Amino acid sequence: MFPHALRLVLAQGSVSVLPVLLFLSALELIDTYKLLTLGRVLRSVGVGCGVAVVCYGINTAVYASGIASPGVWARSGAPVIEEIAKALYVAWLLRSSRVGFMVDTAVSGFAVGAGFAVLENLTYIPDLSASGLIASAIRGMGTAMMHGGATAIFGTVSANVSELRGSRSTVTFLPGLAMAIVIHELYNQPWWRPVMAAVVILVTLPVVIAFIFWRSEKVLEKWLGMKLDKDIDLLQMIATGKFGESHVGSYMRSLDNTFTPEILGDMLSYIHLSLELSARAKGDLLRREMGFPVTRDPELPGQLKELKFLESQIGRAGKMALGPLLGQSRRDIWELQQLAEKTELG
Repeated sequence: MFPHALRLVLAQGSVSVLPVLLFLSALELIDTYKLLTLGRVLRSVGVGCGVAVVCYGINTAVYASGIASPGVWARSGAPVIEEIAKALYVAWLLRSSRVGFMVDTAVSGFAVGAGFAVLENLTYIPDLSASGLIASAIRGMGTAMMHGGATAIFGTVSANVSELRGSRSTVTFLPGLAMAIVIHELYNQPWWRPVMAAVVILVTLPVVIAFIFWRSEKVLEKWLGMKLDKDIDLLQMIATGKFGESHVGSYMRSLDNTFTPEILGDMLSYIHLSLELSARAKGDLLRREMGFPVTRDPELPGQLKELKFLESQIGRAGKMALGPLLGQSRRDIWELQQLAEKTELG
């Protein structure tokens, strides 16, 4: 009897968890620009597992305390706690510019949700066994897809709002968090059968995430073209000695009375090096998109250190003055983060 029960649990676990991990792998494959390394995806899955352990402890404490009945808490309280807990890591990725587009934000969010679902499904599989293998497997797959999809949607909505508002304040993350909580609470409502809820999630969320990927790749292509052209034009002006005759050169001369000659020299060096690194990061993205390997440049660590030194020399006022020329959007900072990660991996 025990071997049969063990086989049933293992079968349910595999059917519930494996499809989500396969879907996560598919997201990685269709990410043509390969914005995330495998290590970062696995790290996000691990974070999701850790979040599941914390939330399991909180939910268990609530049930034991009698603050709310298990049914009410599962429908109203647990979804709020769990979505906030999953969202914290994705919000940190956005605020620290470790993700730059909807694609990498969606993959990171789905990975966190997938990790959460792996432990949650394994925890609740014994309770599902009474409903039969097929029904409990569908329910487990739906739950896993709901967790991954809700956190992915939180991330993509937050990334869009952050880009539109030019801010990463707490308010930026509230719309996406509200959507994730609503999806989770609707999924947990008793007025429809659990299997039906799972089927709806399994049909709709992959379509939504596929649209996110399509839209993000269009945005990335547009950004690459426009920004790369601008970087190359400025680099050519510097190389041919026409920088001083350009509008950019005129703007730099207007700062003569604001900064010392030494600081202005460091600012010019900062512009040149920032443009080189920016163009290199975009070139790496294009090579990945075309399927070519990206090799590590041995000079890159030194250049990144030099950029940090120049940044400290020109100070905050100097960086603000260069803002109209170089920009300091989330994606600009993300470029440097990508190069720094490449250096660490190398």
